[in-house]
Amino acid sequence: MAIKPVLHRIIVKQEKLEDRDETFKKAKEVGIIIHQDERKREQAAVDTGTVVAIGPTAFRDFNVDEPPIQVGDYVTYAKYGGKTITDPETQEEFVALNDEDIISVLTK
Repeated sequence: MAIKPVLHRIIVKQEKLEDRDETFKKAKEVGIIIHQDERKREQAAVDTGTVVAIGPTAFRDFNVDEPPIQVGDYVTYAKYGGKTITDPETQEEFVALNDEDIISVLTK
C-alpha cells in the first residue's frame, strides 16, 4: 500500500456497503443499479472496517504503553468520521481517521 499515515492518523479499509446492508446487497444481486450519489452517501455512513496502518504517534496523548489497536483489527469508528482517500497505485479507497475516532475493536 502506498498510503502511510502521519502522526496520530489511522488508515482503515472501510467495509463495503454491499457487505453490510442487506437492501443494497439484494439490489446488487438482482441487478438493480443504485444512483451513484445515493451509494456514496450510504457508503460514507459505514462505520466499520479493518485497520491497515497506524501512525507513529497514535494514542500517545492517552498515556498508554501500546496502542489499543493493531493492524488487522476490525474496528468501529465515529460515523462520518475521517477522510476518504484513494491509493494512487491500486485505486482502493480507505478512510484516514484520527486515533480518537476509533470507538471499539470487534472480535469474533
